[in-house]
Amino acid sequence: MLAVLGLAAAGIVVPATQALAIDGCSNEGLKSGSVDDHEIRYTQSTRYSREFFQARDQWNPLGRVKIAADTGSTINDLHVSDVNKSTVTWSGRWEASAGQDDIYLNGHFLGGYTYPEVRGVISHELGHALRLGHFDNRNALMHCSDNRNVTGPQTADVNKYHSIWG
Repeated sequence: MLAVLGLAAAGIVVPATQALAIDGCSNEGLKSGSVDDHEIRYTQSTRYSREFFQARDQWNPLGRVKIAADTGSTINDLHVSDVNKSTVTWSGRWEASAGQDDIYLNGHFLGGYTYPEVRGVISHELGHALRLGHFDNRNALMHCSDNRNVTGPQTADVNKYHSIWG
C-alpha cells in the first residue's frame, strides 16, 4: 500500500488491472494469441513432445479453438521448440511474431521439473497462444509463476477462455 501511495505521490498512475499481487503477478489483459480462424496449427521439434500432446489435449475439449498439427494444406500458426538458456528466468515462453508464433521450452529449468510440472508449463504457454494473460490467482494455470499449484486449466482459466471464445 505504501508503494502505491508513493507512486501516486510521484504522479504515476497504476491501472487497477495491473495491480501486483504479493508474489509479483498481475492480472493481464488479452494477449494477441496464435489463433487463426478458431484454430492453432502447430509444428513442434521438442524433446517434450509427450508433455506437449497432453497439454494440447487439456485445452482441446473446451471446444471453441482447435489445436492441431500443421498439414500441407494449412498455415502454420505456432512452432514449439527447445532452448537451453541459463541467463533468463523463464522455463517456457510464448512469443508473437509477424509470421508463426513460437513457444520456447527452456531445458535449463525444465530438466529439473517433474513430468506434470513440464506439462503445466507447456499448457500455460498454450494458454498464451489462446490469448490468455496472467492471473494473480495461484490456483489458476495462468498464474505467472511456475510456483502455481496446478498443471492444467482450472475454473478461472476456463472462464477466461470462454469469455474470449464463447
